[in-house]
Amino acid sequence: MGKVFIIKNNNDNNDIYKFAKESYDKKIERYYNIKMKDNVEDSTNLERNNVILFITYKNAKDRDINDIFIGKLIRFNEQHNIVYKNMIHLESKYHDRVIKSLIDKIDLDLEADFDDGCYVLANEMKTLYEELRERIYVVENKDNECLLSNIENNLYVENNNLHKLAQNDNQAIRLYFNNDIDKRKTNFQNDRESIVSCMSFRRLVDKTQVFTTKKGDYYRTRMTHTLEVNQIAKAIAYALDLNLDLTEAIAVAHDLGHTPFGHQGERTLDRILCGKIDVGIPATQNMFKNRWFGGFKHNYQSAKILTKIEEKSVKYPGLNVCAQVVEGVLKHTKLKSNININDFVSKEYIDKIFIDDPICSSLEGQVVAIADEIAQRGHDVDDALTSGVMTINELKDRLKINKCNDLLHKITKECQLIEKSCLIVDKNKLKISKIVSIIVNYFTQHVIDSSLENLSQNDSELYSQKLPAIRFSDDDEKINKYLEKVVQKKVICNTTVASADYNASVIITKLFSCYYNNPRLLHEGTQRKIFLEMLRHENVGVSNSAVFLGDGDIDLINDEIEIITKQEINEKIIDRYLNDCNENLNENDVIVYEKRRILIRSITDYIAGMTDGYALNEYEKLK
Repeated sequence: MGKVFIIKNNNDNNDIYKFAKESYDKKIERYYNIKMKDNVEDSTNLERNNVILFITYKNAKDRDINDIFIGKLIRFNEQHNIVYKNMIHLESKYHDRVIKSLIDKIDLDLEADFDDGCYVLANEMKTLYEELRERIYVVENKDNECLLSNIENNLYVENNNLHKLAQNDNQAIRLYFNNDIDKRKTNFQNDRESIVSCMSFRRLVDKTQVFTTKKGDYYRTRMTHTLEVNQIAKAIAYALDLNLDLTEAIAVAHDLGHTPFGHQGERTLDRILCGKIDVGIPATQNMFKNRWFGGFKHNYQSAKILTKIEEKSVKYPGLNVCAQVVEGVLKHTKLKSNININDFVSKEYIDKIFIDDPICSSLEGQVVAIADEIAQRGHDVDDALTSGVMTINELKDRLKINKCNDLLHKITKECQLIEKSCLIVDKNKLKISKIVSIIVNYFTQHVIDSSLENLSQNDSELYSQKLPAIRFSDDDEKINKYLEKVVQKKVICNTTVASADYNASVIITKLFSCYYNNPRLLHEGTQRKIFLEMLRHENVGVSNSAVFLGDGDIDLINDEIEIITKQEINEKIIDRYLNDCNENLNENDVIVYEKRRILIRSITDYIAGMTDGYALNEYEKLK
């Protein structure tokens, strides 16, 4: 770790200040003349990455701080003077809380620990040093992202037997250069392995599908659902000669963004963000209606996890998976017009995933979308029969309509065979298992057949339909919707599920309210994320006034929290700002709005990433 060189300057009307400001304004190197009494050790022993903190007083008598400059110590010149380059300028009239927060992190007494006539002091102050380095790093790297226009060829030999419309590995689009990729594997194989080894994937094991995990080990979680979707998708992709690696990468990632407690958690977060559930956010109904704080849906959040939230390297955000994977994950379920994709995915990805077209451009992505639908029909029926909210006879009775004759015949035949058999421990359990298998296999095979027919058309006919090529036939779509309706009536509207949904909404609302009104309750990692999001913000007013909410003077932090969470903002100013982002950038209302938005989105990410168990534990601690 380097050191912080604190330079005290008695006023803003001398050469010291002039050079410091010139360095900042022109982004050039200047030097500071060290005096005999300055406490600076031999420059030859100094480590790299040292930082400079210029503190300028309004006047020498009152010792009130006028402003500060933050910069890098470049080197010592031949006269052993400090050569520096200032990167940040904070003025007390605009950034008083930030300056006070930084001064609070100084372990020294600015008066007592500086000897008479001494104006420079170098010291290892870890907390201050790390924050100053972070601020400098953000300024240096705001426009320093390295995007790839063409992906490097791997050593893996491409499968030449793929369908002509399948995605080949040489078509993979990866945004950031990555030396860590295994060249012996395809790009999509590397993506799959990055996904299954990430933290968000592991959390799926304790995230509810429909019934809560408290009902027993048998019931499905997001992890078991993901594995089922993966198997179905691979079966379809294999039959259609599509890219199995891309299919699997999309399948294992498609539900990474799901909240705890199933779809109810997702709905609750979105209702909070659009103002239908009050958690104390000061905003008008018009602000909420216009989605000033965004929205939430799990497929968007899954894309955000892949491209932003997960951390795998210091060289790029997210997992750096290929754009084809991100598009497939995003479009595995319907896009929503009232959700802004920019809240979840960077412009660089958006430009490559055909966001204006709701249909996934890759057949592999379409396969995962239909596999997700098939898996849901199968395991929703499974949960209904296993839980007892529906009997096998009730299901068979619901299938006694013309369009379901084939499915009913297969189920009836299998159940009769089991009933006649001996040496079976639990005939009912085996029947349920076979019924689910029949439903999944029925839809899987029918999708393969209808998709083969679609793909046999010429390209112009295929694309003119403006429908996915991988889809149910019209008759099978009716059966799918009918089964879904039956399940909703018996399972989704079941008292047990309704009770679980109510509890889920209560828990998530309570957590959001507590975190919003007192962000110091958030996990330290989320507090740090909020700080870094503010530092990286393109609005200099936001980045310069960023205060870390997890460390520092308690009164300063409480003041900052009060302003971010409670201060009323002028709706007209923000409305103009949102319609023309170049206007009113330095307005205080704009700065407060952007900070509030960062806080709200960070809380959303934090809660969405929780497992059921972790959310319950947090609720018990805070209620």
